[in-house]
Parts: sequence; C-alpha cells; structure tokens
Amino acid sequence: MGRFLYMLTIIQSGQMETMRVSNIQARENRERVIDVAAAQFREHGIEGISIANLMKAAGMTHGGFYNQFKSKDDLVVQAITRAIEGTMTDIGEHVAGSEDPLAALIRFYVSAEHRDNPAGGCSLASLAVDAARSDDPVLRKTIGDQVIRYLALLTELSAQKGGASPRHDAITTLAEMLGAVILARAVADNALSDEIIQAVTMDFSPNEPD
Repeated sequence: MGRFLYMLTIIQSGQMETMRVSNIQARENRERVIDVAAAQFREHGIEGISIANLMKAAGMTHGGFYNQFKSKDDLVVQAITRAIEGTMTDIGEHVAGSEDPLAALIRFYVSAEHRDNPAGGCSLASLAVDAARSDDPVLRKTIGDQVIRYLALLTELSAQKGGASPRHDAITTLAEMLGAVILARAVADNALSDEIIQAVTMDFSPNEPD
C-alpha cells in the first residue's frame, strides 16, 4: 500500500509539473502572438493579414488562436496596446537628456527611418485610417487614448518652450507629424517622399541645417 501511494504521488507530481510547463508555454505563445501581431498589423493593416498568416508568422498553427484570444478584434486591441507602449518607450529614450525635447521628438518621428519601418513605428501613422473605418468602439478608444497621450506629452513640451498656446500647438504639431509620415509612405516617388520629410522637419526647426 505504501509503495502504491508513493508511486501515485510521483505520478501526480509529474502531472502537475507538466501542467505548470504547459501553462508557462501557453503564456509565452500568447506573448509571441501579440508581439508578432503588433508588427504585422502596423505593416499590413488590420485587414491586410489573416489570422492564419499571422499565426504562421508567429510559428504556430491557426487552430491555436482561439485558445488564446476571443477574436481577431481582441488580438487587434492587445497588439495595438503593445505597440503603443513600445513607441512611447522609444520616444522617451530619444527625448531623455535632450536640450530641446520637442525638437528631438519631432526629428525622431518625422524621419526616413520611421517612414521606412511601419512594422516598428507608431500605430497612429499606420492604423488611424483603419480605426476611422472600424465600428469597434474598443479599437477606436485605444487609438483615441494614444492621441490623448501624445497631446499630453506635446502640450507639456510646448509649455516648456514657452509657447503661448501649448494645447493648440500640440494639436497642430501632432497633425503635421502624422500627416508627414503618412504622406511620405503613400507616395511612390522616393524623391517626393524625402522632400516631404525634409520640409516638415525644417518647418519645425527652421534654423537647423539640412
């Protein structure tokens, strides 16, 4: 009897360890899907990639998707949220220590590097149009929350420079930054794309050399 109980304990311990490892793997798989989706949605648009292709890009099968997420809409919101946090971290790193944080932010955002890397760039520049066409209130709120965060940051930076109307300046700055990146990505003429980036950058920093 004692040996039986001992063996039963061993078996149960093994099963618990297997379950623990499985739960850890499931969480890791979920995080990987969110990371991949954050990049894929920004690069291809929300409707530009299927769940099957997204899961393939993450190295997993289509069938595993619904074990992790309620729907594609659920994943979209989580992926955009992940992307937003990454972008805000990048901005913070580029602004930190700068003598002119506002100019540093604009140079980082309105740049050829940002234009050429939608998968790793700002969700607003990549997905604002998708959100405008969406009837998902959660998605629209997520994008709206990012706009609010940008405006809060830009208002603070404008106020630090002594702007007379920091909130107004923040709104116009954000609109021009976004418009520059979206237009620069949209045009087929590389020279025109570069010209858009350079013109808007110079508009914000007219005293800096080309």
